[in-house]
Amino acid sequence: QSLRNAAGRKRQELIVCATFVDKIPNLGGLARTSEIFAADRLVIPDKRVVKMDNFKSISVSAGDWIPIEEVKEEDLMKWLRQKKGEGYTIVGLEQTSTSTSLATHQFDPKTVLLLGKEKEGIPVEFLSLVDTCLEVPQLGIIRSLNVHVTGAISIWEYTKQHLKKA
Repeated sequence: QSLRNAAGRKRQELIVCATFVDKIPNLGGLARTSEIFAADRLVIPDKRVVKMDNFKSISVSAGDWIPIEEVKEEDLMKWLRQKKGEGYTIVGLEQTSTSTSLATHQFDPKTVLLLGKEKEGIPVEFLSLVDTCLEVPQLGIIRSLNVHVTGAISIWEYTKQHLKKA
């Protein structure tokens, strides 16, 4: 895989892991956001979705420009351990009693951003592999954002921090 994206820019060392995301519009939106901000790759549960019209429509062809890796849920523990072994920090986007605010978190360059399931979040058995859990500060009554929105905000925060260092 190339170190540069189709626009000739250096890819970031950010891997967006959406293995738990099963709604095509969310995967399409995450592909689009990941490509726009030059993530290293997007990890999804089934690569066949990139051929679906709904995905193509929402991703606006991002699936053609960002590497997409398939990691099924049953293989995710092994994959996350492998990434940790490669020096990646695993950051879970999850509201827990010990979550850190995205507003104050400093991202390591080599980061895997682990997104949870719609409504249920990250399954508890995976939290032991997560180095830190982050949550987006919220000021309203509703206590959760759509998984694609949370992912997009977090991808931007990672990008913003690393643009300053470039």
